[in-house]
Amino acid sequence: MSPTLHYFSNAVGSVDYVPADGYLYLHWSGVPMTGPEFRALYIHAHNLLRRYPLRGILADHRAMPAAPAVVDRDWLLGTWLPAVLADTHFERYAVVPALEPAHRLHTPAVAEQLQRAITTAFFGDIPPAVDWLLAGPAGPVAT
Repeated sequence: MSPTLHYFSNAVGSVDYVPADGYLYLHWSGVPMTGPEFRALYIHAHNLLRRYPLRGILADHRAMPAAPAVVDRDWLLGTWLPAVLADTHFERYAVVPALEPAHRLHTPAVAEQLQRAITTAFFGDIPPAVDWLLAGPAGPVAT
């Protein structure tokens, strides 16, 4: 993975990005999270996607300490995702799921909803996820 630039972090995770490669890198600290902290990461990811013409997200959920509450997951799919798709260049979503199945944000039902809305792929580690993002149209957008 190319060097990242820091954009936002809170106790539960960070939003970084690789402007040269055109993607955002979202990752978790492993600290137990609240709904507002979970949403803050995604709100700042949306802000970053609006600010820069990034086309991909690499979501590294391996350190996610627990699955988010159903209300937060529903917010992510029903509010956040449609808003991001409406006003950014977001095209590809690479996910490295939490190691513990009970901690996964992306259950099969969530994965199905994501895949209907955006090109999504799941990986066991970071390097193949980055390769996938770079192989597709997730490179930087000319502005």
